[in-house]
Amino acid sequence: MIDHYSSNDVMLSHLPIIGTSQLKLFPSQIVSESPSSVNMPKKPLIRKKLSKTDIDYRMSVPTKSLDAFGIGKGEHCREIGVTDIHGERKMFRCSTRRTGLHPKPVLSSGWTAFAKERDLNEGDEVTIFVMDDIKGAEGLEFQIQARRKLKLFGKVFWTAPL
Repeated sequence: MIDHYSSNDVMLSHLPIIGTSQLKLFPSQIVSESPSSVNMPKKPLIRKKLSKTDIDYRMSVPTKSLDAFGIGKGEHCREIGVTDIHGERKMFRCSTRRTGLHPKPVLSSGWTAFAKERDLNEGDEVTIFVMDDIKGAEGLEFQIQARRKLKLFGKVFWTAPL
């Protein structure tokens, strides 16, 4: 049993520990020690460990991924359709700077609500995939998966996608 914990710790004393070779807490919750071992499509567009700014305000997107969002020349934002692992479709806004040499793309509108719904924290991971052949989709569609990072007994574990 855990006697004390800080506000950053996850209280896990009520969860059963099963097995000795691999730590499991409710098998559907913690699946592995590495973020890439869950069954995910092979080629993610973006895989990112979240910062506080990503969660509270907007998620920065690598510039090399910008072309996949289809923001046209002379435009600085686009609404994109994103489906989570539960089949819920959301709309996120992908936007860039209006001026300057570096576009600095971010996901803003819609993204912050998703982060709050999933109770995402700094250090958690988000993966975004480009989806093919979505019936009824207007343009490109994306899939998003979020996973919580847990540290237990000095080891890092990742939850199943949220």
